[in-house]
Amino acid sequence: MRKDSTPRDMLLDRRVVERNIRAGIVTREEYDASLRALVDTGENAESIRARLGEDEVAPDVDEPEEDDDAEG
Repeated sequence: MRKDSTPRDMLLDRRVVERNIRAGIVTREEYDASLRALVDTGENAESIRARLGEDEVAPDVDEPEEDDDAEG
């Protein structure tokens, strides 16, 4: 049993888990099991637009860019 009070999910955080596996704090099997237990929340994702400059707005990935030459 561990003597510190670090929450278990913090030990399995992807930013530190390799270090914790090397140190013997968690096992690779425990980490793999935690990954398998994660729920897919992809349907909750939302597309957003981001400002890249003062007047420039990034186009949506799903919307094709308009072609100025096609307006005739």
